[in-house]
Amino acid sequence: MKNYSFSIVIPTLNEEKKLPLLLETISLQKYKAFEVIIVDSLSTDKTKYIAQSFKKRLPNLKFIQRKFKNVSQARNYGASLSKNEFLVFFDADVKIESNFLEEVNKRINQLNLEALTVWNRAEKGWKNKLIFFLLNLSMSLFQKIKPAANGACIIVKKSSFDKVQGFDEEIVFGEDFELIQRLAKIKTRFAVFSRPILYVSPRRFEKEGLVKSLSKSIRAIIYQLFFGPIKRPIFEYKMGGDYYEDKK
Repeated sequence: MKNYSFSIVIPTLNEEKKLPLLLETISLQKYKAFEVIIVDSLSTDKTKYIAQSFKKRLPNLKFIQRKFKNVSQARNYGASLSKNEFLVFFDADVKIESNFLEEVNKRINQLNLEALTVWNRAEKGWKNKLIFFLLNLSMSLFQKIKPAANGACIIVKKSSFDKVQGFDEEIVFGEDFELIQRLAKIKTRFAVFSRPILYVSPRRFEKEGLVKSLSKSIRAIIYQLFFGPIKRPIFEYKMGGDYYEDKK
């Protein structure tokens, strides 16, 4: 079995609360052939300080801070700095189990994969767990019809990513779905797995309400199926960790 090397790319914007939880779980990985690239869009909180505080535990950590127009541009920039075989795109509000990269490496070897994703899970709350389960199940069932991946975790071979020229920076929502569609067109070997475990924060559900949050996702899916990539706003979708803070 080949041991692949990974570049973990994390776009951030005011993620002082969630980023340390992710970096903590990355630092505990049993599999060590990886680097971490944080691409920050000029956070005004303690994101930079927190990232740099992990450099002793994550010696191959890079922190880049500049203005990015959207998450796609940030991810593409991070990918351009990668020197490893596979790119791992994480959102800042996720956490992984200690054998995550080890298991991903096994999956790639077993099926000779060039791209993959894993199910999103909520750590607590039966409603959150149920919603994520249903979303995961639909993603897995439709894999052969319309392959898709959630932006919270996309793992792709760098050569394949470069071949399709990365994320489309003109897309305002659904850039993750669109990337997988282009990868599928060039016959990229892609799969969806229930494990290893990836915990995703349900903070958008909690902030906006479940119905409103899901309705946006449904509208986006319908739009993409009938009209193509979303290159103009069809609803408000705010980014950045500060969006979830209570404003008094």
